[in-house]
Amino acid sequence: MHQVKNPNIRPLTFVGLRLLFGRPANEQYNDLYRARHSVFWGAVLGIGISLVPLYIVLFVSNGMIQGITDRYLETKTSHLQMILPFSFDATQRNALTQDVSRMPGIISTSFEVDGIGLAASQNGSTSAQIRGLDEAVLQDKGFNRFISVDEGQMYPNRQNEVVLGRYLARKLEVKTGDSVTLITLKSNDSTNYLPKLAVFRVAGIISSGYRELDANWFIIQSDAALRLLNSATAYAFMGIKISKPYGSDLDRIASEVSRAGQKYGLTSEQGAHVRTWREIEKSLFQSFSSTRSVLVLIMVIAIIVAALNLASALTTFVIEHRAEIAIIRSFGVSRTQAALIFLLGGTATGAIGCIAGSLAGIAISIFINQIISGMQAILGFASKLLSADRQTIQLLNPDYYLEHIPITMDWRFVVLILLSGITLSAIASILPAMKSTSIAPAELIRHE
Repeated sequence: MHQVKNPNIRPLTFVGLRLLFGRPANEQYNDLYRARHSVFWGAVLGIGISLVPLYIVLFVSNGMIQGITDRYLETKTSHLQMILPFSFDATQRNALTQDVSRMPGIISTSFEVDGIGLAASQNGSTSAQIRGLDEAVLQDKGFNRFISVDEGQMYPNRQNEVVLGRYLARKLEVKTGDSVTLITLKSNDSTNYLPKLAVFRVAGIISSGYRELDANWFIIQSDAALRLLNSATAYAFMGIKISKPYGSDLDRIASEVSRAGQKYGLTSEQGAHVRTWREIEKSLFQSFSSTRSVLVLIMVIAIIVAALNLASALTTFVIEHRAEIAIIRSFGVSRTQAALIFLLGGTATGAIGCIAGSLAGIAISIFINQIISGMQAILGFASKLLSADRQTIQLLNPDYYLEHIPITMDWRFVVLILLSGITLSAIASILPAMKSTSIAPAELIRHE
């Protein structure tokens, strides 16, 4: 039999696509066409659907992690922390702060004292995370960007005023103008501690948009915190913000800040040292990363299953179209060329599914906040019709998730997912393509 030598790839691609997507000219064969191609189109749909949750998990989790990380860095840990002794002189501290703020790459500095205590009101009591801040936070753009004021003001103007986190205020059932009592421990000597009480007026209630971060915030002035707390139950530090917290200069700037502290007599023996945000919240971010990796792995397994489904559909397609393959072979198409037809067809099929799934996944990811809000509205309406309690339905509980999901789009991941999906489809098409080469044209045509 005459063989087609050195064929152009385009005719083979056309033949493969014609076999997979071509419709019969005679309408009486439409039912047969639909029956044969339903499994094939199911495979295309399976690949597309398997990619949608992968994009959602990837982009939403990236955005969620980035949003939480930004809030921790800008409202709590800062980019760098220089731990300072409680006994460090205020004049020297201010001079050191000015020296550090003049360093290249540093955009802001502020002094803070953090500790723990018990907050109490007439309606209850709970643990409190005491944050003694100085007025520099009012000029901190990062802090102001993520903090929303529910009531009153963002910073206490007097030493007897406090600004509470939203959920702490709810636990204590207080609002601006009410009084709360703070109970801390005062060191009498190295072994004995006595309770110390201080009464504050609530000057404001704020939120960072993430409950796990600000649930117990009890914000007072730094001078008041130094008076109420001690080195055994609290620590003082200089919070430092730099222009590129995720850049490679973080460790270098940390070393420069450490050297600046040594000029003022601060040594590690005194407990003075510099920490980066990666060290401060290491366990938290490792937990985020491992959770995302597990979710992505599950989605990848789903894609592999969809690719195997494509291989099964193509194998069935080859078996059902043995006569057409035999006719093509009888026109001089070699075994290799016949295999190439189905390999190209399967790859094109995977590409269609990947592109469709990518478009759907990206669209859903971009509008995920609106979609969640719409679903909550629908479920809430249905709940009101079917139930008398009329409880608010929340798909993402703000106690554990951000109140608004920031979406981070990385187009490198889109390209990687597309190429990986198409490659898996090509690999899955190899077995059906090899199966098509086992068809003997003369034998099959004679029996057909």
